[in-house]
Amino acid sequence: MPALTTLSPASLLPVAIDRGEGATLFDTDGNAYADLYGGHAVALLGQGHPRWVAALSDQARTLSFVSTVAPVPLRDRAAQALCDFTEMHTAFLVNSGAEANEAALKIARKAMGRDVIVAFEAGFHGRTMACLGVTAAGSYRSQHDPVHGTTRFVPYGDADALAAALDEDVAAVLLEPIQGIAGVIEPPAGFLTACRRLCDEVGALLIVDEIQTGIGRCGRAMQWHAERACAPDVCTVGKSLGSGFPVAAMLCTEAVAATASPGEHGSTFGGGPLACAVVLAVLETIADEDLLTRGRALEAIARERGAAIDSVGTVRGAGCLLGVVLDRPARPVAQALVRAGFLTGTAADPHCLRLCPPAIMPPATLHAFFDALAATTTTGVRT
Repeated sequence: MPALTTLSPASLLPVAIDRGEGATLFDTDGNAYADLYGGHAVALLGQGHPRWVAALSDQARTLSFVSTVAPVPLRDRAAQALCDFTEMHTAFLVNSGAEANEAALKIARKAMGRDVIVAFEAGFHGRTMACLGVTAAGSYRSQHDPVHGTTRFVPYGDADALAAALDEDVAAVLLEPIQGIAGVIEPPAGFLTACRRLCDEVGALLIVDEIQTGIGRCGRAMQWHAERACAPDVCTVGKSLGSGFPVAAMLCTEAVAATASPGEHGSTFGGGPLACAVVLAVLETIADEDLLTRGRALEAIARERGAAIDSVGTVRGAGCLLGVVLDRPARPVAQALVRAGFLTGTAADPHCLRLCPPAIMPPATLHAFFDALAATTTTGVRT
C-alpha cells in the first residue's frame, strides 16, 4: 500500500525543522537557523514565547473547547481587546485568513445588495473559492476557473484606474495596505485615503485585508493606521494574531455588523477558548514588550544595512514585513542563505527576498543576516 501523504505545497526548504526557540529554528540534525520568514509572517512572538505557552496550557487545563452555542466570558474579552487594538467595532472570530476574507466578501455583498468587487492586480487574498475570485497573484486563480463572483482588477496604487472601475454595481473595494506576496509593494502616499474617498462617492464599502500586515507586523497596530482617514468598513486579520495558533477574524463597523442576522455567519472552531486565550496573550505581549517599537527598529536596521550592500537595490515595507530587492534572482540567494543559517522567503517579484522576522528578534541577528547577504552576493550567486 502506498504511503499516505498530505495535500500541501511542495517544501521550499532542504531541511526538516524539528524545534524552535525564540527567533531560531533547529533542524533534525541540530543545526540552527535564524528565522527571518516567521512561517509566512505568522510567528510575531517567535517560538515558545513564555506568555503564549502559559496562556495556551492554562486554558487547556481550564476549558479546552465549547462552541459559540454558549456564551464564554473569555471570548468576549478577546473580542473586545481585539476591537480596541484595531480600532474596529465588531469581531467575528474564525480559524484562518481565507475564512476571514470569505466572511468579509459575504457580508459586503449582502450589506450593499451588489455583486461586484474591485480588487488589485498582483493581490493575494486566499485560496478558497470566493477568495480566489478576488486574487490576481500568480496562477492560483486560473487553476480553479470558474471562480466565484464578479471582480474588476485595477493596477495597485493607481487611484485614477480605481475611480474608472467604480460605479453603483460595486459592493466593495478590497485591498492590502502593503501587497505581501506580490513583493512587499507599498502604495503611493495618500492612496489608501483616496480609496476611502472613492468608495464613499459610489456608496461602496472598503475592505482592508490585514492578514499579513496587521496585528503589529508592520510596526503599528494595523497598517491602515498609517493613513487613518482611510478607516475601513471591514478589515481582516490573522497570521500574527495567533503567532502560531490558528485564529483569524473579520472586523467591521457597527453599521456593517447591523446587516448580519444571528446564525448567518458561523464557524465551529472560531472563537474557541484556546484561540481566545492566545489572542489575549499576543495583544498583551505586543503592548508589554513594546513590540511595535522593536519592529520599527528592525526595519531601520534593514534599511540602513541594505543601503550599504551593492547587490541591494532597495528595501521595501514596514516593521517586520520587508522586501529586500536584489540586482539578481532572489531564489538562489535564499537557498545560499539557508546554507549560511538564515531562512528567508521569496515573492512574486523574482528579485525580492521577503523577510518576516519575529518582532522579538535580537538586532544582532538581523545584522548577522545582512553580513551573510553581503558575503553571499559578493561571491557571485546569480542564477
